[in-house]
Amino acid sequence: MRTLHLELRASSGESATVNLPHAYRFFAGMFAIAALSAHAQIVQTNFGSETESLPGGVTLSTTDLLQTSLSSASRTGSAGSGNTYFYREDSGYTVDISRLYDGDFGSFGSTGLGGDGHYTVMPNNVTITFTFDLSTNTSGYDLSAIRTFASWDDGRDGQRYEVQYSTASAPSTFTSLYTIASYNPSFVTGDPANTVVQLTASSGSLATNVAALRFFFTGFENGGTAYREFDVVGAAAVPEPSTYAALVGLAALALVGLRRRQHATAGR
Repeated sequence: MRTLHLELRASSGESATVNLPHAYRFFAGMFAIAALSAHAQIVQTNFGSETESLPGGVTLSTTDLLQTSLSSASRTGSAGSGNTYFYREDSGYTVDISRLYDGDFGSFGSTGLGGDGHYTVMPNNVTITFTFDLSTNTSGYDLSAIRTFASWDDGRDGQRYEVQYSTASAPSTFTSLYTIASYNPSFVTGDPANTVVQLTASSGSLATNVAALRFFFTGFENGGTAYREFDVVGAAAVPEPSTYAALVGLAALALVGLRRRQHATAGR
């Protein structure tokens, strides 16, 4: 009897292989379509304000994954390269990546920050990677939202970057999640100028089984946007119900085919 070899691969990277009687190829195809075709779209929402308040009613999280489940944060490049990686890295502005997940936005606008640009990180052409702790949650994390906050004057508030992610099954392999459309609003007063970019999914998760996030900055506004805080909202990964429902259905079909074959053999 001819059989159909079918491999199902979910967006989380999980896969399973099933061998079915060839007569069931139509049903197998339908299950595969149901399991693999429902990919949620990513939605970018922008907020801006020129007052001493966060725009859009958005608030900083105190329990996001960068604050509760981070293993390490790293950057490319090093000090001694002028403005190449971060704005004024070698002339007074401290580059402290932990400022992006300390839950402290600081004062609004470009004043009251002290001589080292306290509360801010100003990436120019650089990559920042956040690696999550997989020691407890070995399957990684399912992400529901990413929010990036910036505040300065209107010459350092615009946002543009690409987000990539890796999964628990391949933590060193990064895949592009989304490249945000440039957001650089015009303000009347110019200082403070606050922006928030939020990424969510039209349904389900932004990404599943995530092990690390990587932000690519390629120079946007005057050598470095003044980012204040990154929020990565999510929870420990759980199996996708649609994936397992499809696998159960395929297993049932395989069992029916096997029993029919056994009955046919016994009746000879």
